[in-house]
This record gives sequence, C-alpha cells and structure tokens, in this order.
Amino acid sequence: MRRLYYQKPGFTLVELLVVIAIIGILVGLLLPAVQATREAARRMQCSNNLKQIGLAMHNYEGVHKIMPPALFAADTQRWEPGGEDDDGFGWLVALLPFMEQQNLYETLNVNGHYGTLGNQGIRDQLYPGVPAGTVIPGGDTVVSGYRCPSSILPDFVPNSWTIPGSNIVGGSAVPNSFPMSTGYATTDYKAGGGSCYGDYGAMHKISEGGGARFADMTDGLSNTVLSGESSYVTSTTSSSSRQSTPPTAFRDWPTWIGSFGSGQDETVRINGRTNSPINAQTSPGKMYFAINDDNAFSFHPSGAQFVFADGSVHFLSENISMSTYCNLHDRRDGNVLGAWD
Repeated sequence: MRRLYYQKPGFTLVELLVVIAIIGILVGLLLPAVQATREAARRMQCSNNLKQIGLAMHNYEGVHKIMPPALFAADTQRWEPGGEDDDGFGWLVALLPFMEQQNLYETLNVNGHYGTLGNQGIRDQLYPGVPAGTVIPGGDTVVSGYRCPSSILPDFVPNSWTIPGSNIVGGSAVPNSFPMSTGYATTDYKAGGGSCYGDYGAMHKISEGGGARFADMTDGLSNTVLSGESSYVTSTTSSSSRQSTPPTAFRDWPTWIGSFGSGQDETVRINGRTNSPINAQTSPGKMYFAINDDNAFSFHPSGAQFVFADGSVHFLSENISMSTYCNLHDRRDGNVLGAWD
C-alpha cells in the first residue's frame, strides 16, 4: 500500500531575505525616533538642573543680598596678588548649601580665601596633610545637578584627553595644561559674564566687580542671562592655527569647584559677545575648532539652554542675532531686545 507524506511548508531563502530587509527598514525608521525621545528626556533634565540653579541663586541673593562672584579670586583693587585674580573657588561652590549640598560645602572649608586651588601656601593652611597635586577633600564629588546628561565630558578632569575633532589635523590624546585640575569633578554650567559693552553681566571675578544684585538688573530679570550651558574644552593652540595644527595640550576644563590659575576664568563663566557665539561656530564632534574659550556650548542640537535671572529657562538658537545675544548678557544696557524666544 502506498503511503502519503505531508511536507510542512517552510520559508525560502528569498522570503527570509525580504523579512530581514523589512526589519532593517523598520529599525532604521524607529531608531531616530528613539534617539530623539532620549535626547528630549536629557534636555528636560538639563533644563530642570538650570531651573534649580536659578532657584538656588535667588535663595543665595536673598540671604546675602548679592550674588556670588564668578570666582572667589584675588581682588587686585585691594592690593591682593594680580597673578591670582583668576584662581579660586567658583560661584557654583557658593550655591552648594542651596542645592542640598551643605555637607559638601563644609567639607571644602572655603572661608572666603582667594587662590585656594592654585596657591599652595594658602592651600596648605586650609588642607594640612593633603599632598600637593592631589584633589582637596570634596573636589572630586560629582554633583548631579551640575551635569547635563547630554554631555560627553568625563565626570573628572583627566590627565590626558583627545579633544573631539583634533584627529582631523592629526591630533591625538594631549596632556592637561593645568595638571593641578586633574581629578576634579566636571560641570556643564557656567555663569553669565560680559557682553559686547563690557563686564556688565550677572557675575564676574572679584577684581571685575564680583556678583551683582537683582536690583542692578535694570533691563529686567526676564531679559538677563544668569547662567548657561558650556560643555567644552579648548586647546593651548591658537584658534587661528587649529585648522592645520594638532593640539599640544588642553585647557579650560569646566569644573564646578573653580579655576586653577591665571587665564582660567573661562572654566566658570561665559561671555555674550560678537566673538563668543553660542556653540563657538562648531559642533561637539569638532570641538577642537571652537573660535574662542568663553562660549556657551552644548550637546543639544543647534543651540544651548540658559537660565535667566527671573528663574525661567530658555533654549537659545546658535543662530540668534548677535546684537540680541549681547543684550541678553548685559544687565543694564537699556537696549530693545530682538526676537529670541
């Protein structure tokens, strides 16, 4: 008797390839949407961080009747050492008690001293037994409210680092030009500094007038930048040479604790000037080609976030009119603002 066998149907090679191709297309369509959703969440967290910084600043000003200086550095107007007017604790240190970081603030033992980070004599007085070249107690604490989740900067200043984009001109990992900053915790936010019309922003180093009062912001709190994102590192190579010359060292690493030497006030503040546009006329992947060292700079596409003196947070396009951007950084220029929001 003849037996009949039932053969189960299966997929042909062509059918499998078609299914794989369809899955690939769907993944390709969905991936940008997933990435955009993740970036939107990171941007919202960054906005919340700036909102908290703005609230902390209002609380600080309410207690001290003035905002902190961008740097607790030497006051050259009082005959303190001119070489240390860029060296000291930063404004974010002053905000720690208002950011639920009172214990960290007390650990730092600030005591109003200038030059604490770079002046070894003063440092030895405040931190006896802490070897030279090591991080002072608390300086390596990562404060989550001072970090933007979109930033790719490491949590701590490294000994050497490859500045993104420097490989285009043959660059590789380069050393830290201020090695005493190695090991300190990073930030992604800096104080609003000068404008096109001078040093009339929210906060400056002590020798330039220090912090302002909210009452000094005669243009209105809603028209004055308080702080903004600045998540980038520059090179000791001049900006005019970077198109063809590899870097030899990096500098200006943003640290919440402050500045580590002369010319390093860019670690704690930004300027709103014609030569300091948002994102420095480059992108995060080509950070090496930044045209200046005191720009707002973010890892969010096409702009950066800022907290204004009224506590509101705004995303400003990198294509904003420079005259408007300058006016937003000046607390008392009296100029009519252009469209910015």
